[in-house]
Amino acid sequence: MNCYYSNLIEGHDTRPVDIERALRADLAAEPQRRNLQLEAAAHIAVQAAIDTGELDSFAKPSALAVEIHRRFYERMPPELCFVEERGSGRLVEVLPGQLRDSHVEVGHHLAPAPDELPGWLSRLDEGAPELYGRADRLIAIAALHHRLLWVHPFADGNGRTTRLLSHALLRRASVGSALWSVSRGLARNVEAYKAYLAGADAPPQGALDGRGILSDGRLAAFCRFFLAACLDQVRFMQALLAPEALSGRVREFVAAEAAGGRLDPRVGPLLEAAVLFGRVPRGEVPGLVGTSDRQARRLVRPLVERGLLTGAKDAPLEVAFPLGETERLFPLLWSPSVVVGSLAPLPEVEEALRLP
Repeated sequence: MNCYYSNLIEGHDTRPVDIERALRADLAAEPQRRNLQLEAAAHIAVQAAIDTGELDSFAKPSALAVEIHRRFYERMPPELCFVEERGSGRLVEVLPGQLRDSHVEVGHHLAPAPDELPGWLSRLDEGAPELYGRADRLIAIAALHHRLLWVHPFADGNGRTTRLLSHALLRRASVGSALWSVSRGLARNVEAYKAYLAGADAPPQGALDGRGILSDGRLAAFCRFFLAACLDQVRFMQALLAPEALSGRVREFVAAEAAGGRLDPRVGPLLEAAVLFGRVPRGEVPGLVGTSDRQARRLVRPLVERGLLTGAKDAPLEVAFPLGETERLFPLLWSPSVVVGSLAPLPEVEEALRLP
């Protein structure tokens, strides 16, 4: 989900079904779709490295950003490793983990010159989120999100690298999780996201608006937006994963499938237990479905064939969420309406932006 929405913010609309196929190395014959699949697989591989703690040794934000970019672009298809230079139209190669060596303009923002990049990245490390207390650390993560994009250290891939960095830093702050997506929150208000980023590029709006070269007030507005979008996603997933609501959706799913003759209604308690607890020991299956061991195996077979449950012969049955079923069990995860630019602002975002 994080991969889908982060790439969508960049205009790369990789269908969820294509992402799932990419993870099975089932690539499309059409070059453009295949390249987007490989891009999605690269993004997911980097996030997996973040979520397993593989990148925890990169303490400084700048070093972590470089490593994220390196791993991302090492896996990218060659066709997506070039970017057209604004003005000249020449193609610039995007090298994994390498700082850009040319000037770049993003919208109305002229990013720092290439020879200034190491200095700016060192300056960002001086305000690393880990240096702050817990509440201020979250604000620092939001501020760093903008500042790294303002520096624009790489020839391309800055947006996705920065969103993965924010995901990693929120995880380190013990509030981030693979169970909710920073990118989905930002994509829900994509036009506002871009507008607040651009606003924070502005110089001070008067003598009382900070002492640096950028506006403190505009940065504060972006931070409120960013954190409100994150909070919205935490609450969205909290509601979606609430045991009572989740159990209800599982029961509705089984009832609908049973009515169509695709599942036996007796598997309902088994699937519900698997969803709530993650796994069910094989020995408990007959009791849950209310049949003999042999008949229980027959009832379970359609769940395994459809990918709803997995597990070796004698191992516990583990829950799985094949893409074709996720929209019914987890409504609105993939809804395209959440990225429409005209979407009304989220209540949490509206509330945050009314703060002084």
